[in-house]
Formats: sequence, structure tokens, C-alpha cells
Amino acid sequence: MNTEQFRAFLWLRWRLRVNQFRKAGPINLVIFFVFMALALCAALGLFVAGFFAGFQALPSASPAVRLVVWAGAGAVFLFFWVIGLLGDLQRAEGVVLDRVLHLPVSPAGAFLINYLSSLFSVNLIVFVPGMVGLILGQACAGSVAALLALPLLAAFVLAVTAVTYQFQGWLAALMVNPRRRRTIVMALTAGFVMLAQVPNMLNVTRPWAADQRNQPQPKPDLTPDERAQWEVEQKQKRDEKARESRDRIAGVIRTVCTVFPPGWLALGAADLGHGDVAPALLGTGGLGLIGVVSLRRAYRTTLRLYTGAFTGSRRTETARPAPADPNRLRLTEWRLPWVSEHASAVATAAFRGLLRAPEVKMAILTPLILLCVSLGGAMSSRVVVPSEYRPLLVLGGGVMVLVLCGVQLVGNQFGYDRAGFRAYVLSPAPRREILLGKNLAVAPIGLGLSGTMVAIVGAVYPMRADHYPAVFAQLVTAYLLFCLLANAQSILAPFPMAAGTLQPARVKFGPVLLQLVLMSVLPLLLAPVLIPLVVEVLLAELADIRGYPVSLLLSLFVLAVTALVYRVVLSWEGHWLATRERAILAVVTDTGA
Repeated sequence: MNTEQFRAFLWLRWRLRVNQFRKAGPINLVIFFVFMALALCAALGLFVAGFFAGFQALPSASPAVRLVVWAGAGAVFLFFWVIGLLGDLQRAEGVVLDRVLHLPVSPAGAFLINYLSSLFSVNLIVFVPGMVGLILGQACAGSVAALLALPLLAAFVLAVTAVTYQFQGWLAALMVNPRRRRTIVMALTAGFVMLAQVPNMLNVTRPWAADQRNQPQPKPDLTPDERAQWEVEQKQKRDEKARESRDRIAGVIRTVCTVFPPGWLALGAADLGHGDVAPALLGTGGLGLIGVVSLRRAYRTTLRLYTGAFTGSRRTETARPAPADPNRLRLTEWRLPWVSEHASAVATAAFRGLLRAPEVKMAILTPLILLCVSLGGAMSSRVVVPSEYRPLLVLGGGVMVLVLCGVQLVGNQFGYDRAGFRAYVLSPAPRREILLGKNLAVAPIGLGLSGTMVAIVGAVYPMRADHYPAVFAQLVTAYLLFCLLANAQSILAPFPMAAGTLQPARVKFGPVLLQLVLMSVLPLLLAPVLIPLVVEVLLAELADIRGYPVSLLLSLFVLAVTALVYRVVLSWEGHWLATRERAILAVVTDTGA
């Protein structure tokens, strides 16, 4: 590719980005520029802080401290880099190659433009200046050999970005199959979220606190001089243990940095502080080689993707599928009891869609993580909760999981339908039956997860036998009340959702503000759920009435009243949906394509 073609591709890339922001609207454009200004300020602040840290602190620090500092900087960068990668798993090309392959341009040149444009990310803009500041600060402090860390840092950035680009290209090839794409997105997101919870689980178990719990105590018959001598000896022993612990941690970090290629930056930059240049030179060469090989493989994958290697038909005879069993009753053909045929059809079809959608698998990750963290925290906690207040604790955990799960699946239930919402618009079904079917479809997921939380917390903090069905009845009451508010939110402020993700295709300030206002009244709406527990506690404290299933009876009564209210309000919301369905259809089908 010659210089003129290179400039043309740069201009094309710039025009595509400008048109993208112009299409997004003026508010999004202003928010983007404010965000970029904050990112530049953060980059400048990290550069200044890194320079002073490298100039004042690192030259006099021990090798272990320098290694920990550089390893921490690299780990923080990689953590936020992976978060950005999860936001855009499949590579988005700035210049799509299949539109330029017929031109007299080199595909390698177009590929290079796309790779260079991917380097303009917030993580690189924010974190790289801080590392450069560390290097320049050490160099200005008199360590000229620290300048060798600059090519090492460049090789580190090349390796990370090239491997990421290769990984995204490989995912793009795999995601040609939509069903496989859903599985990949869910598995990668779940794996990263679970991995990010490892520090939290370690903090819950606190394996390092064993030595602190077994501190020796002085003998009571010691004289003041003997006690002072004993304290001095114990302080020396603690300092020795702390020094051994630091050395052990530094040894583990050095081993990890030696084995893990991104750690070569920390290893080389730390050893430059005491004049050892071999790790920096070897790390520069190794990381550079990784980056070049990854870019070459990414280029080959891109060519195969755009020339049809992953989508071409294979001349292999496929086995004829087995005939369908005419007696088999499929999920969408189930008839739910006590509801109309229309509501049953909507519920089974929506539930089948939820089971197949990757958005649902990702939406339930947060409640699942909350389950694991709550279980670990409850098992490690030694707090004694009075028996009268345990049902309140158990109910709080269940309602929290219910809201976290339902706020995405019910609060924007039409946004996930996208173009499929046309089927509801054209359907002769009463609109209240559509809302009822939608609420029933999410009920097994929301109530199932919240019921699991109730069972776990109830096992850790045992309650009286009648409290368990009472809490489950209160959960159903909370779900019905929550659905009334979530239905209104779905009708008033729907969001178009991008397929396969939990990210809105378009974000507008008005619907976001309206959703926040509606969700702010949720605690007040759920207040009737607490009435049975509050009455039972008051009777126990004021009238000494204990051991009777007061909460269970009142919970069943409140549930019956809530069901009647739900039925009446659902009819009002059905009429509301009928007047708003065309506006909702225009919103949820506007995916920005």
C-alpha cells in the first residue's frame, strides 16, 4: 500500500467514526467528549504520579518492592483490558475487508489500518502514560539503564494488543454460527466474572488471618521489665515473620512473572533498577516475537474469514434427520393451568426464548455470584442473629436476588424481543394476557434463584418450620408487586437491546431517567411484603405471643390481596400497552444498524 492509499484509508476510518457519533445523537456525542476529556486528565495525572514515584521512591526501593510495583501496574492494566475485551468480544472492523477486496489495494494494508485503529482505546490512553512516567522518573533519577524499559513496554503493548486482535478474529470466525456465538459469549463472560470473584472469596475465607488469631499472650505473673522484654521479643518475631512473608510473596510473584509472558514487563523493568539488563532485553525480544506471530496469524484468520473459508458449504453428505415424533408434546405446546390460552402461549414461547437467549444466561450471573458470596460470608461470619429476626434476613436475601434478576428480564421485557415484538402487535390476544404471559415466563427463573437464596441462608440461619413457607409466600407477593412496576417500566421506557449482549443498542437520557424514577419507588411498593414479619415481631416483643404461625397466615392473606390487586392493575396496564405498542415497536426495532 502506497502513501496515498494509506492516507485515504485513514480519512475513511475518520469519516466512519464521525458519522457514527453524528448518528448517535448530540447528547451521546457530548457524553463521549466529556468521557474522553476525563480519560486524558487521568492519563496526565497518572503520568505525573508515575514520574514522581519513579524519581523519588523506586530508586531507593528494594528489588522486591520494584517487582511488586511493576507487577501491580501490569495486573491492573490487564484487568481493565479484559473488561474492555468483554465489552466487544467479536472484533469490529473499522474498514470491512470484503468491501475493499475488489479495489487495487493490499489486504495487508487494510488489515494494518484496522489494527492500528484498535490501539486507540481508553485503557492504553490512561495506563500507558503512567508506566512511561515510572520509566522516565527512574531515568531522571540517574538510572540510565531504565530507558531500556521503553522498548520493553512497547513490546508489551504490541504483544497484548496483537494477541487480543488474534483472539477477537478467532472468535469472529467461530461466531459465524449464531448458536455457537451465544454459547461463546455466555461462557467467556461467566468465566471472567467468576475469576474476578476470586479476590472476594479469598477475603471472605481470610487464610492469612490464622497467624493473627493464634497470637501468644503474656503470662500474668510477669514483672513490668519482663513484660517489656517479652513485648520486644514478640515484636522482633513479628517483624521477622513479616519479612519472610514479603520475601515469599516476592518469590511467588517473580515465578509467576517468569512463567506468564505479560509478567516479563515487570521482571525486566524491576531488574533494570539494579543494573541487570538481560531480563529486559530477553523480554523485549520475546514479547515482540509473540506480537508479530499473533498479528500474522490474525491476518491469516481474517483472510480466511472474508474469503468464505468458515462459511463455505462442505460437500459432505449429511445424515437425514430422524422423523419427528407426532406424539411428543413440545414446550411451546404446553397449556398452563388457571390461565387463558393466550397467556399460556405467550408464557411458553417467551420462556423457550429465554432458555435459548445468551442475555438470560449473562443476566443470572449476578444473582449466582451473589449466592456464592453470600454463602461464603454467612459461613465465615460469627454474628449471632436472634431467631425473631432471621426470617427478615432470609427474606431480604431472596428479594435482593429476585430484583437483580427481574430488573433486566422484566424491566425491559420488550427490548429483548426486538423485531419479534411485531408478533405481539399483530396478535389478536388481549394485551393484559401478553403481560401476564411475559411475567409467567420469567417467574421460574426469578423465583427459582431467589428460592435457592432463601434455602441457603435459611440453612445457615435456621428458622422455625412455619417460617419457610411464609417466606416463600412473601417472595411470590414481592414478585407480583415487582412485575406491576416492571411492566410499567417496559411500557414507558423500553430500550432496544443488541442481540447476544446485555448492552442497549441505543441509550437515551430520557428513558434512563424515567427508569431510575420508577425504580426509586420500588422499596415503597414492596413494603406490604414486610407486614407479616413486622406484626409477628411486634406481637413477640410487646405481647409475648410466640410460637404461633402468625407470619404464615398473614403472608397468605397478603398474597391473596396482592393477587387481586395484580389482576386489576394488569388490566389497566394492558390497555396502556395497547395505546403504546406502536411507539414501543419503533423503539425496540431501532438497533442502530
